Amino acid sequence: MRINHNIQALNAYRNLAVNQSNTAKNLEKLSSGLRINRAADDAAGLAISEKMRSQIRGLEVAERNALDAISLIQTAEGALNEVHSILQRMRELAVQASNDTLEPSDRAAIQAEVDQLTKEIDRIADTTQFNQKLLFSGSPKGKAFAEVNSPKVSYAGNGTWQGVVTAAPTEPAEVVLDIAAALGAETQANIDGKTFTINGKVYEIDVTNLLPAPNGLTNTGHIAVNVTWTDSPTTDADKMTNVNNLLSALKTAIEARDSQTFGTNIQKIDVTDPDPLTDGSALTSGRLILQTVNNMSPKEAATISVSTSFASNVTYLDPVDLTTAVTTLKAKDQALASESFTITFAEPPKNGDVLKIDNLTITFSDSTSSSYTWSGTEGTATIDVNGKDVFQVLQDIEQVLSNAKADTTNNPVRALNSHAVVGSSLVLSTDRTDDGNAFGSANGLEIRIVDSDFEANKGKDLTLEMQIGANESETLGFTLGVMDAASLGLARAADHTTILTVGVNAEAGIDVSSSAQVARASISVIDEAIRKVSEERGKLGAIQNRLEHTINNLKTAHENLTSAESRIRDTDMAMEMTNFTKNNILNQAAQAMLAQSNQLPQGILQLLKS
Repeated sequence: MRINHNIQALNAYRNLAVNQSNTAKNLEKLSSGLRINRAADDAAGLAISEKMRSQIRGLEVAERNALDAISLIQTAEGALNEVHSILQRMRELAVQASNDTLEPSDRAAIQAEVDQLTKEIDRIADTTQFNQKLLFSGSPKGKAFAEVNSPKVSYAGNGTWQGVVTAAPTEPAEVVLDIAAALGAETQANIDGKTFTINGKVYEIDVTNLLPAPNGLTNTGHIAVNVTWTDSPTTDADKMTNVNNLLSALKTAIEARDSQTFGTNIQKIDVTDPDPLTDGSALTSGRLILQTVNNMSPKEAATISVSTSFASNVTYLDPVDLTTAVTTLKAKDQALASESFTITFAEPPKNGDVLKIDNLTITFSDSTSSSYTWSGTEGTATIDVNGKDVFQVLQDIEQVLSNAKADTTNNPVRALNSHAVVGSSLVLSTDRTDDGNAFGSANGLEIRIVDSDFEANKGKDLTLEMQIGANESETLGFTLGVMDAASLGLARAADHTTILTVGVNAEAGIDVSSSAQVARASISVIDEAIRKVSEERGKLGAIQNRLEHTINNLKTAHENLTSAESRIRDTDMAMEMTNFTKNNILNQAAQAMLAQSNQLPQGILQLLKS
């Protein structure tokens, strides 16, 4: 018998620890409902379970994808249902126009309805969309390798998008009406009846205070400018007074009759005499500075014209340099606040694509490259896009723009305030306001995008790939045909005879008005269009039925795979409860035995007593 080591107690303690660990695992499984809570519980089972979970979650998403595909098909088929109705009405009209009881005017009325129905087919083809995806206008329309988020840039044909981005004006337009002091020496007869035309309104000088013609206004449609005028003045003071009176009267008349344009934003600068002690000295000019109420761009300011019937001594001046005579109001071509927009790249540019920013043309190539250079008329650069992604190409574009910005001698991007790359977008800004010039005439920030193969892809069927399974290759592909009037053989030019074959561009419908014979011939053309639409609807219906079976299969696979994963991962609660009860009893027994084994050394005391 030993007292330093109680081997029985150690044995009981070891078994108690094992039982407590097993009980803890039982409690974890019972409380979580999972047989595998960590890899240590079942490493192989965990790996199998996680693979199954990937499939299960993939099947869930695939089921939603298939439902979305059915929704897309239903949207498309609903649009084609209306196209069918339109075609049936057009056939009805063609049959009606084929009857010789009609006069040319009757057929013309029928033709007008056919034309409108044809344009409606084009509108349906051009606007039917699902999640902003156009369904019946063929390959993605209006999409190049890059897209500008400004409505000022639009499709110009031949794979080209272009436009001028301008900032909103932040300052009003102005003009300076300059009247020389020499005008103050004129007689009343020479002054009376003279006019100032400002913004389409004619202001007529009346020095006789609205007396009937010929002593008053020569044209009763004019606006009277009542002026107190000293006849044939001889002193500088009288000349100054005459001109200043005219300026005051004209200012009052304009503010009263054109308040919407100018309000009270008219500043009067009187004639002054630098040497009042000497008569006949050089007097300054008198001026009215006309300023609009609203902020205006140069384009808007140019619509407000100014003129006068005075042959001399009266001039409208540019408010900036005060030396140039003008015939319209002038506004600044720069705004205080910039206009920002983005060019978002959907894919890397291809060989032959072009991006023009202001007077800088960037050409994309798959074999050559050249840095920014001034060619004599514009800035140019070539970027090699071979093997590059969008982000690498954007970095090259940013560098080219920086180099062009640094060329302060030629200023190829004078309208570009700033540029930056954010993700897959090129963010540009300009402070140039609209001066009314056309594209290519240095107005605002000019943008042009040329997609070299856009026209080659134009008009092709829209190809869609639906992910209807949990794995990479489990897709369903189908196409949506182009269903515009041209593709159905119904689009015509304005003459009703020239056939248009590509694009949503019908100017008129098929001819049913020339004669009964022509109208009869159109019936067969419309029948063919009806057949094409029926074929497309039939294809869509077949795909929808297939997708419904696909969804049923996905649901079944989802259910069975979930059940299989449950058998691996989930706890059998009855069995686990049995194990828990066993381990709980063993815990109590081990605790009792540990207590008994701790009492064994007490027997040694009996030996010591003897």
